[in-house]
Amino acid sequence: MQENASKGARLLLRGAVVCSTVALSVITAACSSDSSAKDEKDEKAADISINPVANDAQMESPVDATPSPDGNDVYIIASTRKADPDGLGFERVPAIFKVSSSGGPITKLHEGAPLGAPFNITISDDGQRLFIADTGADTSEDRSDGKVWTMAASGGDVTALAGTDGLAPGGVEAQGDSLWMTGRKDGKFGVFKTGLGGGNVTTVSTDDVFSDPTGIAVTKSGVAYVVDSGSAMSSQAGASVIKVSADGKTEVIMQGLAVGHPGGVALSADDKTLFVSGLDSGAGTDLVYKVALEGMQVERITKVVGEFYESAGLHRARTTNVFAWADSRANNTGTVYVLGK
Repeated sequence: MQENASKGARLLLRGAVVCSTVALSVITAACSSDSSAKDEKDEKAADISINPVANDAQMESPVDATPSPDGNDVYIIASTRKADPDGLGFERVPAIFKVSSSGGPITKLHEGAPLGAPFNITISDDGQRLFIADTGADTSEDRSDGKVWTMAASGGDVTALAGTDGLAPGGVEAQGDSLWMTGRKDGKFGVFKTGLGGGNVTTVSTDDVFSDPTGIAVTKSGVAYVVDSGSAMSSQAGASVIKVSADGKTEVIMQGLAVGHPGGVALSADDKTLFVSGLDSGAGTDLVYKVALEGMQVERITKVVGEFYESAGLHRARTTNVFAWADSRANNTGTVYVLGK
């Protein structure tokens, strides 16, 4: 009973830290030949629909959401409440939910153990399995070094993905027969890869530019884009977006961003546009950066999302330009939105 209470307290503490972790700075671009800043343009995004699909008292503080490959459903990491071991009150525990991308009833797929502090979720290309990055999962009796969990998209048992113990995963992205992860291995932060069934974890890059990598998006050709909450190139506060080529070479393409936690990033279906879940550096309100990768032209989507303050995860459906975006506090308990054209 005491062990369960201490784990619940640790989860609540992690949640408190997450809600207060915001890097406030200005955006600069680092990919041009002269490293000069590109112009930012505010875009109300009239051509992009942004609709709430999940806001429910049973689902608190959503931190990440991913659509099914066809965009018809959305899978969510959030918290729920259950009676504490003493029966005297309630404690918040992590849970996995599912909802239609057009809204409607929310289905709880799993709650509680063995989940510790999950922050990122992705789904296999065939829509059959979910993968969950859990930075707080216990790997021994006295250590919480994290691991990746996997479960059927229909619900059921949550099991550890072999080879990921101690990886402290911050982000996950399924692409084909591979699972890409951000995290830490052998004391170094970076990008790693394994098969969908787990096993051998290979290092893609542990370049010194990485300090706290979270969200990751991967092109069909194996180029990864990572949101790192640390400043990679200067003492200036703020997050970075790091491009990792297929051969492991890194390039900081944006820095000085204001982001929430976890960092959210997604690519358009044609891999030409990058979307980054962020915050306005002055007002602290939510936005989504829309970045044309050729030329690094940056627009800011503020329609609807600009009303809130706890920007979190962002993912795209595998086969269509339908995105799921989470705000951990929107409309009091947090809300998941679907963005699409």
